[in-house]
Amino acid sequence: MGSFIDLSNIPVIDNHCHAVEAVQSADPVEWLRRFTESPDPEMANDHVRHTAFYRRLMSRAAEFYGIAPDREDELLAHREKLGAAAMVTALFQDARIGGVVIDTGYPAPDKAMAPAALVEASGAEYVALMRLEVEFQRLITLHDDFGDLISAVGELVTDLRATGFVGFKSIAAYRTGLAIERWDTNAARVAFGQARGEVAASGRVRLGYKPLLDTLLHIAFEAAAAQRLPVQFHVGYGDPDVDIRQASPLQLRALFEEPAYRSMPIVMLHGCWPYFREGAYLAAVYGNAYLDVSYSIPFLSRSEMTSMTRAALGAAPFSKVMYSSDAVGIPEMHWMGAIEGRQAIGTALGEMVDAGELNQSEARDAGRLMLNATAARLYGLSEAAR
Repeated sequence: MGSFIDLSNIPVIDNHCHAVEAVQSADPVEWLRRFTESPDPEMANDHVRHTAFYRRLMSRAAEFYGIAPDREDELLAHREKLGAAAMVTALFQDARIGGVVIDTGYPAPDKAMAPAALVEASGAEYVALMRLEVEFQRLITLHDDFGDLISAVGELVTDLRATGFVGFKSIAAYRTGLAIERWDTNAARVAFGQARGEVAASGRVRLGYKPLLDTLLHIAFEAAAAQRLPVQFHVGYGDPDVDIRQASPLQLRALFEEPAYRSMPIVMLHGCWPYFREGAYLAAVYGNAYLDVSYSIPFLSRSEMTSMTRAALGAAPFSKVMYSSDAVGIPEMHWMGAIEGRQAIGTALGEMVDAGELNQSEARDAGRLMLNATAARLYGLSEAAR
């Protein structure tokens, strides 16, 4: 049997996750939909129960709550009775989650536990990221003049920490892809006119107008570089709204090559799965490239999570790789991500010890960087919190 590096006493900083929903429903249909990125009802109704991730979570959660593993109805009723705050307290403490970096763009604030309530229940440190496209869309609905929009975006992204955020999150991959370009003002104005036409027709806008979105993103990137703020990018895995061909981390090359952005840490999310080797390569060659490895979403088997971890730690500096869960809505995802993330990282590092690449102390230091220390530095949290 090979070596395993026990990282259970290192508190996790969840570098990328979402809020827990304040109301935990016992509706089985709603529950199943949480375990697929597919909008197709057939996937949730007929296929989710046959995934390794779902079966693993149900087994772990049933054991934790003291319920038979095949009684989905009892588990959902038990969760609803406990309520969000009690579950967060029990699960976050069991998994030793010391800090969370929350993408505030989803779920909607009216569904999420308030930050103060999450902190009180979990005991974890809390910092938030601004989801750029959501804010851009809001501002487009408020301004019918292109110049006014540019001014409003500039004001939005200036002195971000004073507004309670420690960085940005971009879902450009869900809109127009990660090949973010520079456009002349006329092209951006035309795209703005198209976006405003959508607002006039429906009262809202989905920012799928590439010259406009790219132009607004560059304003945010310039502000991030000036303030030395990290920018997270959705990369790879997602629902079918993402054209995954345009969501490869290699599409970000122009940003990595931009000298003005060298002071802006770029965090590639989800391990870039299925492009995890490409993400590891970028983290190995660009000083401001960081690779986030998620252990709840994508919904993967343990063996695939370990493969992704091997690839990340096999190519990238340990100081450039960070743990996350990408958990959303239900605290079991934050919990299981932290437990299984430690296991996958401990397994991969143990293999390096057996190969003679690291000693036990060096392997543990690498695990600390990935689970805690690098995220603490990037987002201003306490290293080894709790």
